[in-house]
Amino acid sequence: MNARWFMFGGFLAASLALPSACNPAAAPAVPAAVLTIEEHRLIEAPTLEPLAFKPVEGSMDTILALHATERSKIIPDGSMLIDGHLAMRATLGSDTLTATEYYSPDSPTGWVTVMRGGKEIYRIDTGMPSPITGLQGLWAYDEHWALETAYVTADSFGGRLTQDGILLVPRGGLDQAFDFQLMHGRPFYFLSKHGHIGFSYDGREAPSGYDEIPHYQCCSASVLNPRHAENMVAFFARRSDTWYYVEIGVFQE
Repeated sequence: MNARWFMFGGFLAASLALPSACNPAAAPAVPAAVLTIEEHRLIEAPTLEPLAFKPVEGSMDTILALHATERSKIIPDGSMLIDGHLAMRATLGSDTLTATEYYSPDSPTGWVTVMRGGKEIYRIDTGMPSPITGLQGLWAYDEHWALETAYVTADSFGGRLTQDGILLVPRGGLDQAFDFQLMHGRPFYFLSKHGHIGFSYDGREAPSGYDEIPHYQCCSASVLNPRHAENMVAFFARRSDTWYYVEIGVFQE
């Protein structure tokens, strides 16, 4: 197992980390959090139905046991149906935010709206209908709200990230953002910048070195999507021809 440690918050200790180019509102000062990346090289790509992987060192069971307690703190799926449309809600102060996914009955186009107090405050295009849902997530933290959407075309898809009504990604060399979550109470997401995959935590960016992280997969391949918990995320990644099982988190054990 390879392990790397990053310190975020009041002080950034990792030499690989870069100042974020997409954080319009700096988060309030919080105690530094040590973000650990644990990487397990695999003999071959993970298999589906059932999901299984073969590490070069150790076994799948021993690796999964390391942070089983943290991984069990699953973030609840807040999705619901409102008048037949996929929707999510979040509480920001005394207001309720509602994000809803829509598709046009007359053309292959979709969009997501965000309502606050019953008034529309934001709308974003999600492209054509597909098994990938346009609405990926809605969150509120501190005095901010964040929306993750997927934009789908006939031959590609990509994640978009909006904060407080401002589209952060794609912008300024950032191709896409995906799998946003609040990790240990602070915003975390993966990003692609000039084709290179990295991640952002609490407004700081760092490269990952991976060429692929499966996400937005559907049907049987959905088992390869990142799995989120309160303080961590577990995912599969490929670097060149080598696959890895990776866990990133602020581990409490």
